[in-house]
This record gives sequence, structure tokens and C-alpha cells, in this order.
Amino acid sequence: MDFTLKVWRQKSAKDKGYFGTYQVKGISPDTSFLEMMDILNDQLVRENIDPVAVNKGCKSDGPVAFDHDCREGICGMCSLYI
Repeated sequence: MDFTLKVWRQKSAKDKGYFGTYQVKGISPDTSFLEMMDILNDQLVRENIDPVAVNKGCKSDGPVAFDHDCREGICGMCSLYI
């Protein structure tokens, strides 16, 4: 499956934000959302663009920050509104 991701990007709480648009292709139906974010991160690194961060509190320009811990749906840290 191919997806167009619109990712909210904002340097800090005081800075104005915007949606960045990214294409990810060839995603398996068995891929979780977090795995898809990892795939996007790898793609951005290969393209020499700021990677999507998956660590809480990232401050650099452009990263998407969200909490996750177990990645197994047990702790609930990775709950997202999609």
C-alpha cells in the first residue's frame, strides 16, 4: 500500500507550525503505524532530510515526537489520533 502522510511539524511550542507531506510506498498491510514511521524515518535519512524522531521532547527543526515504550499495545504510550 502507498500512503501520503501529512505530518505536523513545529520547532517549538512558540514557533508557528505547518504540515509536511511525505509519500511512503510499498507498506505491507501487516505494518503497524509505528513501523511505518520507522520506514519514513529511514527514507528521510536516505534522502538526507531531518529524520522523524520518535523520542519524547525532540527540539530540532521538523521532527515528529510521540511517546512509545513497549510497541506491543500493552502500556498505551503510543496511543495516537489518526
